[in-house]
Amino acid sequence: MEAGQNNDSQLAIKVQFDKHPFLATLIKNPTHHFRSPWTQEVSQHLQSQFGKPGEEVFYRIVYRPGASGELMTIHKGPLTGLQTTSVVQGGRITSVAALEKVDGHVARNMIPMLLTMGALNSIHARLSYITDICTDIRNRQISGDKAKLERISEVIVDCFESLIEGDEKLNEANLRRVTNNTDDCFEILSALLDDLAVQHKAKEMDSESFDEYTGVAFNECRKLDRPTAAIRELMQHSVFAAYERYAAARACQVVLSGIYSPSNIGRHKRALEKARDSIRKVFNERLERHTRGADSLRRKINNLKHGYEELNWTAESAQRALNQQLSVIEKLESELHLLLDARIADFDGLAQIFRKGKFDIIVIEGAMIFSEQDSSALENESTLSIEGLPIKVQVASGPGIV
Repeated sequence: MEAGQNNDSQLAIKVQFDKHPFLATLIKNPTHHFRSPWTQEVSQHLQSQFGKPGEEVFYRIVYRPGASGELMTIHKGPLTGLQTTSVVQGGRITSVAALEKVDGHVARNMIPMLLTMGALNSIHARLSYITDICTDIRNRQISGDKAKLERISEVIVDCFESLIEGDEKLNEANLRRVTNNTDDCFEILSALLDDLAVQHKAKEMDSESFDEYTGVAFNECRKLDRPTAAIRELMQHSVFAAYERYAAARACQVVLSGIYSPSNIGRHKRALEKARDSIRKVFNERLERHTRGADSLRRKINNLKHGYEELNWTAESAQRALNQQLSVIEKLESELHLLLDARIADFDGLAQIFRKGKFDIIVIEGAMIFSEQDSSALENESTLSIEGLPIKVQVASGPGIV
């Protein structure tokens, strides 16, 4: 899914570049494309400011029709390494390029919003559950703490939706709200972890456990007749609902604070990993017993291949049972990954887009294109800086662009 969305993003970037060839002179390494009602509002805001003086002024290079070559580079003096507007080819000046202003005044409180939308785009697939988180919780059987979890969900949704306002004071107030809710969510999560452990103990599995559809027959009494069904039942436990909201709340804290440093993202990620590991401990034990069952089937297959008898088994039936057992283990691992690890991957997505800490944002036709900055050119770039993350924001302007 993530690869598919990345392909869609790259296709959208290609469409924009084909439509407006001058974008290639503005942005060299496009990585993300994002269009939504939020980006359209940002675009309208920036367009309303277009032409007003501000801290930052950016230009695009415009060549004369038919001109070819590259910009002349200064080789001596204090400006060594910088380029001029003279176009050279084969060592001779063949034309002169012009500089056309392409951006307007960028209000400083817009920068965190731009960063936030870039981050949300990066993790959109895995945080999509935030949009219907309240509906989801009403469909689950959550005893005792349902009202608290619904209130936590509502706060998370409200805080994300208010980000479009771009108001620093509102973000600060919402950060306090979501932080308090995160603490409440962790308290509920801890109580549900205890309940999960109790239910796990009440449905103890055999040391070698086999999926109920492997066809394994036993002469002795077994502790669980349907061990896979018992695992899936535990995977419906309310602890996962609390964990979802805990992950969403911590992601919300990051984007509201506007602090995308590795240490801040890492702090939230470690807290989630601790909660994940506590849940995963229960399921690791149960899957380990399924794995022992698979090992037992492998031994039967090996014995049969070497001429030893296994009561009620043939090599073919044992292989079918092993295939079923391994398939079930793989499916359970995949489902647990979506329930647990994918929530932590949200923070990997946040870290990825801000790993280098320097990037450009092009705002064009109600959409945004993010690009990693060329490190070799950073010394010559004029940038804004929010929380130590230099960026450059441009409003692309050209024929037919609104």
